[in-house]
Amino acid sequence: MVDRLADKVIVITGAGSGIGAHTATICAQAGAAVVCADVDLAAAERTVASLAESGARSLAVQVDVSNASAADAMAATALEAFGKIDGLFANAGITGEGSVTSVSLADWNRVIAVNLSGVFLSCRAVLPSMVAAESGAIVATSSIGGLVGVPNIAAYAAAKGGVTGLVRQMAVDYAPSGVRVNAICPGTIPTPLVVSAYKQRDYIAGGVDEAFARAASRFPLGRVGTLDDAALLTLYLLSDESGWMTGQSLAVDGGVSTAGWQVGQ
Repeated sequence: MVDRLADKVIVITGAGSGIGAHTATICAQAGAAVVCADVDLAAAERTVASLAESGARSLAVQVDVSNASAADAMAATALEAFGKIDGLFANAGITGEGSVTSVSLADWNRVIAVNLSGVFLSCRAVLPSMVAAESGAIVATSSIGGLVGVPNIAAYAAAKGGVTGLVRQMAVDYAPSGVRVNAICPGTIPTPLVVSAYKQRDYIAGGVDEAFARAASRFPLGRVGTLDDAALLTLYLLSDESGWMTGQSLAVDGGVSTAGWQVGQ
């Protein structure tokens, strides 16, 4: 893994926990300087402190990705600290429970603002420097909920479906400038975000481990995902190894989006 991102500067949103924090670690191990951005500054600082133990160059930034000025400030801070931005992992997101008839308009708007507009604003903030450098890689976090129908996540599915469309569109617009744009679409990975969603669905009455053991049964490969499953795919997409890939939304989901989601699971 060493040197796969040597001398690159990677900005990661949602870097305070879960997939974002683990990807920050993986990117740092691969030689990158990492800007760890999160709405929870203390969480981002904990990620940076962990990276510092291994001597990695990193910086914590507070950002609400749904706020345009905050996203612009994040990019400006990264450029001031490291002089360039080679990659963006637009990963920040929130849960979004409820069907079209049960989700409130306020909750719908908030999920769209963070999970879709947040990707748009984060990308918009870093793209000028990438275009000027004629080089860059963007990875956005979508979801299997953006690829297939998943029960009771109307706002979340709409936002993630929007991310997959936006990724394709940006790939076309910015390929002439040497910028690649792809997405990962994770299935169930036991992160704080997913645990929160499970609590809202009342899935964990018997305990977290039991809930994820039950969830594993719906995946053809017989298990839920790991942080490595998502982070290592993201590393590949941020690295020069994927230099001829753009506009793709890649499922990392144990095969469930191919087999089809079973209602009631």
